[in-house]
Amino acid sequence: MTVGRILRGDPLPWMQREVDVAAFLADAGAPVAPPWSDPGPHVANGLEVSLWQWLEPALFHVSPARFGALLSDLHTALARYEADLPLLVGPLTDINSALRTRTDAALHEAADWLLPLTSTWPRRPLHGDMHTGNLLKSGDAFHWIDFEDVCVGPVEWDLASRTITDEFIDSYPGEVDRARLEDCRDLRRLQILAAVLTDDIQDAALYGQLVGELSRRRP
Repeated sequence: MTVGRILRGDPLPWMQREVDVAAFLADAGAPVAPPWSDPGPHVANGLEVSLWQWLEPALFHVSPARFGALLSDLHTALARYEADLPLLVGPLTDINSALRTRTDAALHEAADWLLPLTSTWPRRPLHGDMHTGNLLKSGDAFHWIDFEDVCVGPVEWDLASRTITDEFIDSYPGEVDRARLEDCRDLRRLQILAAVLTDDIQDAALYGQLVGELSRRRP
């Protein structure tokens, strides 16, 4: 873990959840990259690391239909995970960390109406940081990776990435609440805004875009 410390502090609890959930999913035959036999997390020369089985990566294009089926299979497997998982731990941690240290009006105004919604949403186990960049192809098989943000929340959160187009969402076979999806997209915008404001993401131009998108959606 070399990024994310500004917002998230100690990475070890996040890495432990990732290893635990990925090990469960791999044992269940889900399409995930499996942890190594002694995955950790370990601390080596002051750097936190986890160990995973090597999968030779291949360049790939994933169709919306295949993506939807892969995500549905993952959600089916995750639904059988019985250990406790935190509520939307990625966005809520990042946003609350920024709220404690930044006085930015746009951040606080959006948080005032968005964060209360999260406690009313349905809860089920989710990947938590779902996007096509967290899909790996090796040989003919696809594998989900990067479960550090694994959490509970509404299925729409796993479809709210800025990289997932409506075409991909339309291919997801489960039920999707479109109004909640838009709220989850705003929560993702607010999470990214928190990262920009704390220099966890160094992209000043992104600030204006995010604030504009949030202001258009404000109730």
